[in-house]
Amino acid sequence: MLGASAFKDQAFSAFAFNAVSFPSLSLSFDTDPANRERDDYPPDWSNECMEVDVPEIGQLWEEGYARIEGALSELIDAANDELLDAVEAGYLHSLRKTMVRLETSHAFEQIKTCARFWTVVTQVDADTDEEERLLEQVRLAGLTSQT
Repeated sequence: MLGASAFKDQAFSAFAFNAVSFPSLSLSFDTDPANRERDDYPPDWSNECMEVDVPEIGQLWEEGYARIEGALSELIDAANDELLDAVEAGYLHSLRKTMVRLETSHAFEQIKTCARFWTVVTQVDADTDEEERLLEQVRLAGLTSQT
């Protein structure tokens, strides 16, 4: 859908699952490969809410993610602080696993990307280096399980 949208000729430098506030989530793309070198990251500055920028993605997003967000909201409402921390950690880990699946399935080959295309799962005010480390751990775990 992104490849058929108004962004079809745009080369993307980064993609993020941007956990704005748990359990809210946006699909964020960046189009300026120099942002990372300037420390203007995570990559949510160019197109922070791609589900808003491309209506077809927004419709699919709403249909699919709304059910997940609703279930998470029920868990949050019923959880104590300790359980809430565990649910949030599991949620972020599942997003990392999904990102790795997107990478290994070559999903990003369906759009134009810059040579150093960057993916990340991030939260507001998160330590981006730590976020990258955690995503790399999931990548490595996937490689280990394939051998």
